Amino acid sequence: MRDLVRQGWTITAEETAALSPYIRAHITRFGAYATDVPGIEPEAFDPALDEIDFTVLDLAA
Repeated sequence: MRDLVRQGWTITAEETAALSPYIRAHITRFGAYATDVPGIEPEAFDPALDEIDFTVLDLAA
């Protein structure tokens, strides 16, 4: 847009509002997932979270 303005074009707020920042070219929209390793089992999930001190949560509120 800056280049267009430098070239003499007039850009209105309505035209700017119609633009989309959504990139549609050369992206992997949902990520890249390996499908060739279905036999590998992930580590078991440990919900304990012992390394986090939850006693200071009242300070964040």
